[in-house]
Amino acid sequence: MTTLTNASSHPIPLGELVLKPGEVLEGFDDAEAEQLKQSLFAKAGWLKIEPDAAP
Repeated sequence: MTTLTNASSHPIPLGELVLKPGEVLEGFDDAEAEQLKQSLFAKAGWLKIEPDAAP
């Protein structure tokens, strides 16, 4: 699983989901996260995509 973090000062729309500034979403699907790595939000550094911490 993957953790998404909104590192920007603006909301990030991700389909039906909107990450608020500073919001962290844990347990995100790995396959969808791989696709998000190609988004402009990730390339600009606004959306951080990292593996979940080990349990």
